[in-house]
Amino acid sequence: MNQTFKFCPRCTKPLAMGEVDQPPPRLRCPDSNCGFVHWDNPVPVVAAVVEHEGQVILARNRMWPPKMFALITGFLEKDDPDPASGVLREVEEELGLKGRVAEFIGHYPFQRMNQIIIAYHVVAAGEIVLGEELVEYKKVAPEQLRPWPAATGLALRDWMIRRGLTPQPFENEAVKAIPQLRVIDDRLATAGQPSAEQFWAVRSAGYQTVINLLPADSQWAVADEAAAVEAQGLRYHHLPVVWEAPTADDFARFGALMQAEAGRRVFVHCAVNKRVSAFVFLYRVLRLGVAREVAERDLLAVWQPDEVWSRFIEERLRAGG
Repeated sequence: MNQTFKFCPRCTKPLAMGEVDQPPPRLRCPDSNCGFVHWDNPVPVVAAVVEHEGQVILARNRMWPPKMFALITGFLEKDDPDPASGVLREVEEELGLKGRVAEFIGHYPFQRMNQIIIAYHVVAAGEIVLGEELVEYKKVAPEQLRPWPAATGLALRDWMIRRGLTPQPFENEAVKAIPQLRVIDDRLATAGQPSAEQFWAVRSAGYQTVINLLPADSQWAVADEAAAVEAQGLRYHHLPVVWEAPTADDFARFGALMQAEAGRRVFVHCAVNKRVSAFVFLYRVLRLGVAREVAERDLLAVWQPDEVWSRFIEERLRAGG
């Protein structure tokens, strides 16, 4: 919420927090005859992964500390015909380069600044001449880039992955606060239930897909989890598994989802990582060919399956799926 927005732009009365027709509370004019509501919608910002002579340009704003470099960004202006035109304008203003949009990378929420980042890959040519907002730049070979766990860094990471490069994992303490987190490998993690607010940490850690095995009526479930996840730009799948009665069909659907998401970084959760650890154990053994004793280490690190789940696991192993 933009707390610096204090007065009604229509009638100048002081704004106050209040309920509107849908949560959460908003700053609104107390005069019912006015009715102004400050919705505090995110501001659109364009960002460019600028490729110049085979390298990527990172730049430092004059307001930033030394050694802090990022992508070229700027506010989308009302006179820009579209975001792609806006990003080319920003590249020319900030770097003095003419460019062309090679591809749209994606859109990324930047909640701290209440912005939505619209990112593009721009191939540019010419001599670099820094605009007044920048003080220095550097050029980095694509394979040597080190993305950061925030909006433009996520765009850079996605751009690298599309080119077959493997970015270094984010060192992100926030995601480690999610209960029962187990990082299986560089593309798969399992955990208990994150809070709605913790899905930004999942995204910041570089995960692209969330699979939820917890039924929506569970006392541990997050209300409208799909919206919380998708607000972070993540893909969401809900596959509820009844705790007392996991089925072969549940596992078959889980396997199909994992296959469909192959190549993406996947975060799978339930309430306390018990359902998930069992399903992921079976998937690794039966679908990926991981040795049982290797996959079992991650399972037993979370829990010792009870009678229902031990029987389910053994039945699936005997059936081969």
